[in-house]
Amino acid sequence: MKIQILTVARRTARMVGTAILALIVAFAVGEGLPNPLNQPLDVILLSVAMLTMVVGLVMAWRWERIGGLLVLGGLAFFAIVNHGVQLNVVFGPMLVVGLLYSGCGWWWRKACGPCGTTSSSA
Repeated sequence: MKIQILTVARRTARMVGTAILALIVAFAVGEGLPNPLNQPLDVILLSVAMLTMVVGLVMAWRWERIGGLLVLGGLAFFAIVNHGVQLNVVFGPMLVVGLLYSGCGWWWRKACGPCGTTSSSA
């Protein structure tokens, strides 16, 4: 039962994370990326935070804990630089996805062991 819950949580994180990633990529392609040399420091730092979250979303497909922590760390850094974050259509689900990935990576290892296989009592 625990494995089924983790599988549902993982699939939910992947679907929502992929949707967020598609939204960010569509926005970046449509608007274009700003030249960092012409931007103030806070905009550069916010861009680094967003890039950290995007890298975390991609990495979480293979390494859930690391990817989830990158998403959460990038979101926290964004909130610090921006003096808070409004949990809107991007940042609210980003928080949930980061928590799901981190939690799945943590509990999967506890439930299945370091090699990722379920232990059988044969």
